[in-house]
Amino acid sequence: MREKLQCKCTPVHLCRMTWIFFFLMGIVFSQPAEASQDRVISGVVVSAMDSEPLIGVSVQIQGTTNGTITDIDGNYSLNAATGQTLIFSYIGYVSQEIKIQNQSKINVTLKEVTKDLDEVVVVGYGVQKKKLVTGATVQVKGESISKMNTTNPLQALQGQTPGVSITSTTGQPGKDMKVSIRGLGTVGNAQPLFLIDGVGGDISTVNPADIESIDILKDAASAAIYGAQAANGVVLITTKKGKEGTGNVSFDAYYGIQKASRKVDMLNANQYMTIMDEQALNSGDAAYDWSSFKSIYDADGNVYDTDWIDSMIDKHAHLQSYNLGFTGGSQTSTYAMSLGYMSQDGLIGGKDVSNYERYNFRVNSEHKLFNKILTVGEHVSFIHNRNRNMGDEGNGHNGNRLYPAFNSSPLAPIYSENGAYGSIYNSTANSDWYG
Repeated sequence: MREKLQCKCTPVHLCRMTWIFFFLMGIVFSQPAEASQDRVISGVVVSAMDSEPLIGVSVQIQGTTNGTITDIDGNYSLNAATGQTLIFSYIGYVSQEIKIQNQSKINVTLKEVTKDLDEVVVVGYGVQKKKLVTGATVQVKGESISKMNTTNPLQALQGQTPGVSITSTTGQPGKDMKVSIRGLGTVGNAQPLFLIDGVGGDISTVNPADIESIDILKDAASAAIYGAQAANGVVLITTKKGKEGTGNVSFDAYYGIQKASRKVDMLNANQYMTIMDEQALNSGDAAYDWSSFKSIYDADGNVYDTDWIDSMIDKHAHLQSYNLGFTGGSQTSTYAMSLGYMSQDGLIGGKDVSNYERYNFRVNSEHKLFNKILTVGEHVSFIHNRNRNMGDEGNGHNGNRLYPAFNSSPLAPIYSENGAYGSIYNSTANSDWYG
């Protein structure tokens, strides 16, 4: 048996229900109309790193094909409605999504994608994964170079650049260094290509205090852009540049004394006479009558005992360097200037025989003109060298100056009684004996 459900509603109840129904329907239908009402949304997009405006940033309404890009000043403008989402995207930066509320102006700051940038290395005219070229490139910061207190930047790189052999060609102050990157790549001159701020030059003339960083490209792939001249690798030297902010003045200096860590032990007078006697006896001759050689005795009757190697080495060879720098700039102009002086005395003979002096002056500046559309600048350097050298090549009296020292008799004095050099060889007494 079925029961019928009956609704017992009074006219008052029906009136209230009808009013509520139409009220709710009005709210429902009024919401889409409000959300679909377009209005102009504008703003500016800048970089989080330097707050500079970004040109060409894509601004798109999510789920639609409507969008725009930022102009030269980073400004954008488009029609959008409340509730829609704007997507800001730019190559090398993290994309942002912003939902439109009641605002009409939305400014956006985009952050760089540091992880993606670190994974890619620009090589020649293309790019490679960093993990593929990690062993092919090496960088040394300027701080590591300047604190080594060397006259040549290449000396500071010794032991800090795997795969790169750096050796001295001579012991003369200021002389060039021999650089070999992963062995010899060509016959003849196997030196790598040196580029100072993008221009070829001599790295030995660069003041170590002026260097921002040194990059060494060790294989053909990383040095592809430089062509055949980079067959033996490339050494990129970047000098310091000014930065926006308050001007800075820096001064650094060092002074040192050089000493020979090890010297050759020469025979003294008694040992030398003993060896000469043994040589004579082995040859079937009689031992020398040393009392007959008057010129080997001084005024007090003592035998001269000269250590020629020890006499030639300067016990206090000076090494000094002084550098004065100025850096600074504004949003449109930056500058970096430096003035330096360096001097190194040679260990053999001292300053009068071997010495190297260098005067450096460098100016790097950059200026942005016409609302940063055009950038101009200069990299100017002045180097003046003074180099006093002694012979360091060959196998005789016309070559290596240490050669005579190894062959000179300790019985010969450095100075005679009248202050002249080597007068024993010009003496009338015993002039036929040279020891």
